[in-house]
Amino acid sequence: MSKQVIIDKLLDCYPRWSPTMYKLTLGTLVVLAIALPLGMVALPFVEFFNGMAAQPKGKAQATYGRTYGGDWIVERCPVEGTIPRNHYPYPYEHVNNTIEAAGEVGTHLENPLPMTMANLQRGQRLYSVYCITCHGNQGQGDGPVIGPGRFPAPPSLHTKQALDYKDGTLYHIMTKGLGKMPAYTDKLDPEERWMVAHYLRALQRSMAPKPEDLKP
Repeated sequence: MSKQVIIDKLLDCYPRWSPTMYKLTLGTLVVLAIALPLGMVALPFVEFFNGMAAQPKGKAQATYGRTYGGDWIVERCPVEGTIPRNHYPYPYEHVNNTIEAAGEVGTHLENPLPMTMANLQRGQRLYSVYCITCHGNQGQGDGPVIGPGRFPAPPSLHTKQALDYKDGTLYHIMTKGLGKMPAYTDKLDPEERWMVAHYLRALQRSMAPKPEDLKP
């Protein structure tokens, strides 16, 4: 018996794979190559295995949805007498934003910051960032966004009414807004609003100096 005949007989002892079997085997290997890594990644997040990752927990003033017992709304009030960090309560928050209310508030609020060069320079920078677009460089209501087809001009800061405003009135207007002017509490903290009020005073005096300003 020749060597080739022996090999053919041995091969006949094993079933031959049809093309369909090759395709099924290859497809199974591809599916396993994709499914196994995904399963290994997802396994820790299956509820039976995730342990402390899915424990019910909550924070004050927050709502947490999926827990073992269904939806869970957390409503823990802050400790009495405490305020959030970086929050500055405004004692006249309840007062509306009319010019009459601003004038009344101005009689109760005084600028706590001294009129120093540092405060004036800081106030000028803040004015140039947040106010100059509408009020203009000199406060005459002619900023670059004012004009036909754009925003309406705000009142000049050099009118008799504006010159009579107290610092507290200016502060209240910046805090609560007035007319089309929005509130600036999210852009200027209380100290910065007082600095802008100081700079507005200097700006008004530059356009209409008082007799005492003209003394040598």
